Amino acid sequence: MQKKTLIASIAAGFISIAAHASQEIKQGGTLTVPIINTGFVQNFNPYTTKDLLNGIMFEPLLVFNNMTGKTDFRLAKSYQYSGDLKTLTLTLRDQLKWSDGSPLTADDVVYSLTMTKAYPAFDLKGIWSGKNLQSITAKNATTVVFQLKDADSTFVWNLENYHILPKHIWSKASDLSKFTNPNPVGSGPMTTVKYVKPQQMKLCRNPAYYLENRPYLDCVVYRSYNDNSQIQPALIKGEIDWGSNFIADVESTFVAKDKANNHFWYPPNDAIHLYMNTRKKPFDDLRVRQALSMALDRKAIVDIAAYGYPTPNFNVGGIGELYKTYIDAKVNQKYGYLTRYDVKKARSLLDEAGIVDRDGDGFRDNKDGSPIDLKIEVVNGWTDWIQVVQMVSEYFADVGVKAGVKMVDWAVYDKNLKDSNYTMAINWSLVATNPILAYQDYFSTARIGKTWHAGHGIHTPETDKLIESFGKTADAGQQQEILSRLQAFTAQQMPFIPLFSNPTWFQYSTKKIVGWPDAEHPYVQPVWYYGGKRVIILDHLHLK
Repeated sequence: MQKKTLIASIAAGFISIAAHASQEIKQGGTLTVPIINTGFVQNFNPYTTKDLLNGIMFEPLLVFNNMTGKTDFRLAKSYQYSGDLKTLTLTLRDQLKWSDGSPLTADDVVYSLTMTKAYPAFDLKGIWSGKNLQSITAKNATTVVFQLKDADSTFVWNLENYHILPKHIWSKASDLSKFTNPNPVGSGPMTTVKYVKPQQMKLCRNPAYYLENRPYLDCVVYRSYNDNSQIQPALIKGEIDWGSNFIADVESTFVAKDKANNHFWYPPNDAIHLYMNTRKKPFDDLRVRQALSMALDRKAIVDIAAYGYPTPNFNVGGIGELYKTYIDAKVNQKYGYLTRYDVKKARSLLDEAGIVDRDGDGFRDNKDGSPIDLKIEVVNGWTDWIQVVQMVSEYFADVGVKAGVKMVDWAVYDKNLKDSNYTMAINWSLVATNPILAYQDYFSTARIGKTWHAGHGIHTPETDKLIESFGKTADAGQQQEILSRLQAFTAQQMPFIPLFSNPTWFQYSTKKIVGWPDAEHPYVQPVWYYGGKRVIILDHLHLK
């Protein structure tokens, strides 16, 4: 069989860096970032420190850049599938070194990934629990071979989530779940621990980093904050350089303080939906679900209740602008009326469904005469979403459907959505390498009870097979056809009502440091809390 090959030039991954850094690059400087936690301790185990160290102390193998649609190769320089998609060969860069100067080889990769089989909590993407991975072997110093039981062109997507660790150190620890890695050796841009204080930690450059003249910066300082309310004034005062949290009225509270240097960029992130439990009245009737979608003025909701920061989502196929290159325009052309604000049509559909006012109180009732009083679940304290739900309830009232906010604690919300113990709830959708993973989260029967997004009740064996078929091919055209069919299925069934694409919260200062991604240089989604994306940003940042 013809081999399906996915190989990229190392240099190509950094063309954007050179383009974005047309000016002379200055070496040195320190980046200061906020971390919401209760303080720092001497623990450099990347699996037990909530992603503090991925992309900083430990370099990923590769990063699937969902903003550019390309693969950013890091420790790895290429990968290749066999024709039957059951063998994956990963090739590392030559002459890689750990920060202590010792060689970083395929043996380290095999050890790091095999180790997670003995420590299931470290098996972050279930490469072992999924039972498809049969073996990982080192063919030579730079070649790692993965043998799969069944064809799966998506298996490689898992690898960016695992930490590659030095075997010569970690293999000597007795219990890795308790190992704090007190004298860390890493492969990322910042591996030298300058100090760890309860409220601050400083990590500085790796003397053996594999990218020449990188990082441009000397150090990264983490500062501990309890919550967003502490981060906002720190950002405004210039105490931190990079913010990744919600700031109310960011233009006046942050940008206006220093228009030359204070900036924000909020590109689309996860799609936010109103999930409906189709096992419960009145959502067991498709016409009701469609009507309530058409009852909403999404642009007004975004502008008034969400401060104008999100992007209204008129895509009826289940995904938002984060995945715009995968959105099937034909699906939107055929079903786009379902996300257009149309009160007259919404009322007509409700009448057609037999959802009418039977007792004269001004609100519609179920066909059996029972009153409708939708309680839309949202987490207590999520003020922006509470405002959204309040406004949604007002739009529902305009078409005669009574609704209101049901504020619950996170633990209740988490359990209710996973157990399908809700009528309607506002929630996000999965952000992943490819939207097929979002559809898997929505519709795979295996996900029921394990995710917040599969409790709506719309599942079929045919959809399971369609989702599973995606990994059986590496043909991009065939994969897009599968995605298009899933978009059409979502539009036809409407298990959730699309509202908007949440913004990627990103504020930054150019007073000292430049090279940030922005609307003119969208080289990566600007997410701090994801190691693969922040290491790409660190490649670009340098002194002004």
